[in-house]
Amino acid sequence: MASQRILFHLSVCVLAAAMWVSCGADPTRIRTEGVRLPADHQVVNWMEVLHDLPKDQNRAKALAHMTEAHPEFWPTWCEDILQLGGARDSATVDVLRQFMAEMRPMFEAIDSTSGHADVLHRETDALLDGLKRHQVLFPAESVPDVVWMPSGFNFALYPTPTCLAVGLDWFMGPTQPLLQELPPGQFPEYRLNRMKPEWMASEAMKGWLLVTQQHRIPSGARTADLMLFWGQILHLTSLCMPDAKPAQLLNWTAEEWAWAEANERAIWEQAQPQDRMFNDNPREVMRWFQEGPFTRVGDIPQDSPDKLGAYLGWKMIQAHTAARGDLPVDGWFTAQDPQPFLRTYRP
Repeated sequence: MASQRILFHLSVCVLAAAMWVSCGADPTRIRTEGVRLPADHQVVNWMEVLHDLPKDQNRAKALAHMTEAHPEFWPTWCEDILQLGGARDSATVDVLRQFMAEMRPMFEAIDSTSGHADVLHRETDALLDGLKRHQVLFPAESVPDVVWMPSGFNFALYPTPTCLAVGLDWFMGPTQPLLQELPPGQFPEYRLNRMKPEWMASEAMKGWLLVTQQHRIPSGARTADLMLFWGQILHLTSLCMPDAKPAQLLNWTAEEWAWAEANERAIWEQAQPQDRMFNDNPREVMRWFQEGPFTRVGDIPQDSPDKLGAYLGWKMIQAHTAARGDLPVDGWFTAQDPQPFLRTYRP
């Protein structure tokens, strides 16, 4: 324990400084003036779609209303996210109405928090700007429609090739009384504290990138491989969402970010040994990246934030791009060999 106190420190001076320092230099802001998303791109407020559901008992009419709102998302939401029944089965309308009645408290909570018009306007603008920046960097890639949805606390994000669905119930704010009724085993305090409406856009962008790029993670991924992948995702997210603070992109508080900055070298010393950096045991590797109250690896103390492997990966990417000046995005984002990045990172 004495060695931990030496390795992991947080002096008042360093804390004060680190809270104002981002992860390396500020990312270059990609201009979006004149950038247009595809003409058929849509932003759909699924809460409004549900609110406008025909009140009469005509099932066919109600089913047509839901289908026409977004023909590709309705089956996803109905069959996969909520599992109400078949999207083409008119009997599913009865289950939908039952869901809406039972979830009325959730709907009301959403309307006053994450689904409030001002909040959705702000987060929609931020997310669309992020998608535009991504389009500037990757003009050949498709842009997903954005759907703001109630998920019944099933999914915070549900990206598909055509839609980026965001669960409004996951971003109602940690002080929302309804959240206290959720099972603590599935919604521990650290998770509730991260359900912030001001994080919706950045979480949507990051989650979309994580899901659409996960095919690049090699089988038998080692710690170093996942550090590279997470670093690439976080760095790209920061380029697309330049107004999001580094702590926000890691779902940390400012104090947790400051702790990591103050202890960067000590964290690196825990990860650097070959038997950890190139470990391919899935359970041991994921300790560096999984959500939790802290990072459960080696001598890292319990006052650390979680996902310190992702933090180190981001620092690796920034060190590598800084060392190579104007390295284009495809020079670091598509790389799958962590060795060049490990060589340029010297905390």
